[in-house]
Amino acid sequence: MCDRCGGLTDEQYSRQLVQNIQTYGWTMQYVDGDGDRNPGFGYSLGLSLHDHPEIIVFDSDPRWAYLGVKPLAWAVMAGAVFDEGDDLSEYFPPPEQAELLRFPDSATHLFTANSMFRERGADPIPALQLIWPTRTGLIQPVAPGRSV
Repeated sequence: MCDRCGGLTDEQYSRQLVQNIQTYGWTMQYVDGDGDRNPGFGYSLGLSLHDHPEIIVFDSDPRWAYLGVKPLAWAVMAGAVFDEGDDLSEYFPPPEQAELLRFPDSATHLFTANSMFRERGADPIPALQLIWPTRTGLIQPVAPGRSV
């Protein structure tokens, strides 16, 4: 369950995001999906403070969204700069595959990032979309009534 769904007020949740960014340099925002047409997705918050695009990944599981963004966000904290088409094999070693594409309009999905980091009257903040096709199939389906 997400913190916001767990009973935090909007103000408490916002304070928690800011505290995480101050402590770690970034944090993750996850948005639940509601079917195939609107899949769940997660995105970084805080990379903008390092003059870097935020990173978004579409995934129905928030844990996997976090695991996809995490190595790239920590690399940004260490000084890396990513752009569309960069070689990500250091972070997703073969046989894994991943790539980054420029996300066309972050205002459509990265609401919290834009509300926190976008200057008044400015264009939406830049973002990169992580495409992680080999992620499919990593989680084996669990039979009903069985736990992982």
